[in-house]
Amino acid sequence: MWTPASSASILTGTYLSEHRVGYDGKAEEPLPEGVATLPGLLRERGYRTACLTPSSYLSEATGLDRGFERHHLFLLRRAFHDAETRRGALRYLLRSRSYGPGFSLNVREHNQTYIMRETLKRWLDSLSADGSPFFLYTHCPNPHLPYTPPRKWIERFTDDIAYSAREALDLSLETYASRDRMIGRIANGRPFTPDERDAIRAMYDAEIAYADEFVGTLFDHVQELDAGKTLFVVTADHGDLFGEQGILGHNLVLHDHLTNVPMVVSGLDGIDGARDSVVQHVDVTRTVAERLGVSHDQFGGVDLRETAPDVAVSQRGIPHFDEYLETDPEFDVSRYHGSPVTALRTDEFKYLKSADRAELFELPDEETDVGDDRPAVRDRLDERLEGAFREMTVRDESHRRNGTAEYSAAMERQLADLGYL
Repeated sequence: MWTPASSASILTGTYLSEHRVGYDGKAEEPLPEGVATLPGLLRERGYRTACLTPSSYLSEATGLDRGFERHHLFLLRRAFHDAETRRGALRYLLRSRSYGPGFSLNVREHNQTYIMRETLKRWLDSLSADGSPFFLYTHCPNPHLPYTPPRKWIERFTDDIAYSAREALDLSLETYASRDRMIGRIANGRPFTPDERDAIRAMYDAEIAYADEFVGTLFDHVQELDAGKTLFVVTADHGDLFGEQGILGHNLVLHDHLTNVPMVVSGLDGIDGARDSVVQHVDVTRTVAERLGVSHDQFGGVDLRETAPDVAVSQRGIPHFDEYLETDPEFDVSRYHGSPVTALRTDEFKYLKSADRAELFELPDEETDVGDDRPAVRDRLDERLEGAFREMTVRDESHRRNGTAEYSAAMERQLADLGYL
């Protein structure tokens, strides 16, 4: 569960096994030409479509810029050289003691959310100026490793930990300094000591609080512009793990702490029945598309105005155990699915199946396989999974590629900053 896969599902209304972006575990395969995107469908209907993103995974490299009339990849290292973000960057410089670390030449300590917020407010003013309908998609940088929340947010969450605010920030920067560093902690079986975990979680909570302000500011700005006429959706592409199932970050597993993310929808009537249901991204994409009159046969999920779903699907593509085994040849890979895996989650259970094996967990426990104890539940979910996703449960070495994603050097550096490379 990671940004390329879940973002592609949000933008196309399809599952990983269909759109394939991130299926290879490296995001080297772009979106197939035949897959439509929500912004593309809306653009055909007369909407102005725009995307401001700080993630190179939502770019021309992966094809996830498709359908956007205006698309801009914001790279923090170029903030002052970029006409779109220069004004926000200058404002950030004046406010860096509150919205950043203060004076620091370490780019990874700086947080680009403030610059994103100021740029998006300007974009919203422009998009709404002539009264034309518009679709704006953005990707908030927080929370994401390395966790580097602004100073005043850090201080709200460090009173009860063993580390000072500065020490907690340094720990986060050291822990997530590179993908190799994270893999080393995982492979060596020592993700965190209790004090380290508390400090990292404090940084994570501070970033969530900062993201909340980011969303609230944009929501208030939208309300001022259109007096409640805009549909506003807030969700996350994934969560993070802090040692659960031996993992740091977001890879290898489909644990609830990765897949059970916030979903807030404002301005869409008729979905109260789904409030307590297990809703998935493709459900919301389909519902929004149907509401805006751009229905498409490829959309999965259900229209939440008509049906309250009883199951959510999450998928993980190809794992790359070699990275972990190079660090520690004794690393136990048997606890993880060795081939692409699909999970069906209900209110009570999670059923996972790959070409290797199947497991049933009674939530919130995701360590104890209860399949033999609950055979009726296992068989019911297995029948449902096999009916829709059988290609994910059969080992297939003949996968056809849709092309190769091409990342610029600047994109690769940005992905390295985020711990992906």
